[in-house]
Amino acid sequence: MSAALVLRGVEKRAGATPILRGVDLVIERGERHALIGPNGAGKSTLFNLIAGADRPSAGRIELNGENITRLTPEAVSRRGLARSFQTTRVFGGLSVFDNLRCALSFASPGGRSSWRLWRDAPDSDARAAQMLDAIGLTARRDEFAGTLSYAEQRALDLGLALVGGAHTVLLDEPTAGMNRAEAARAIELIRTMMAQRTLLMVEHDMEAVFGLADRISVLVQGRVLATGTPTEIRANAAVRAAYLGDGWPL
Repeated sequence: MSAALVLRGVEKRAGATPILRGVDLVIERGERHALIGPNGAGKSTLFNLIAGADRPSAGRIELNGENITRLTPEAVSRRGLARSFQTTRVFGGLSVFDNLRCALSFASPGGRSSWRLWRDAPDSDARAAQMLDAIGLTARRDEFAGTLSYAEQRALDLGLALVGGAHTVLLDEPTAGMNRAEAARAIELIRTMMAQRTLLMVEHDMEAVFGLADRISVLVQGRVLATGTPTEIRANAAVRAAYLGDGWPL
């Protein structure tokens, strides 16, 4: 495999306070990679840097071999990286279908200005309908997105991230706020939708992490403590001491 996402020596400071301390991370193409660690470890900050919402104090970020360290979020998105946030970002006053059509317009080369072009494009409806079916919301097509259940809104969030054709996806706590059954369905949807795509996921549900990820990186106090397979991370004494705890089964 070749790398989809590479971080080299990434640092972030808030004034004199270090948040990220020389993060090195390689995510292979097609890999499902989880980033775990205690609150305050710097996980959300790292996502902001990758997505272009903030700038690192030092270091380099590459997407498919291209330096994206100083690009805007729009420029990063148009290079095939999509992000889903901790809280839903759906447009509650639009139909489920029109949410997807809006996402298509933002993903197009002209961005906001091309909404009318995308609205009239012959394949726009077809692409939105295909995504509706993939995320299991065809029956809710014409309903306002604000009337969906929380789990359904999270599924729509995933559809919004993917409908524009992203090949690399950042998911920030995709099962947060869900009960066990909803979380299990969400993980299966992510597993299906990430086929042939690259995933970097922040998640606090360890069952979801160990059940989905090919590899796991542990971020503690702004540094990557360890990276490995789920089996390797479970058995890592430093990880158990810093985050998982001795009660976690080997």
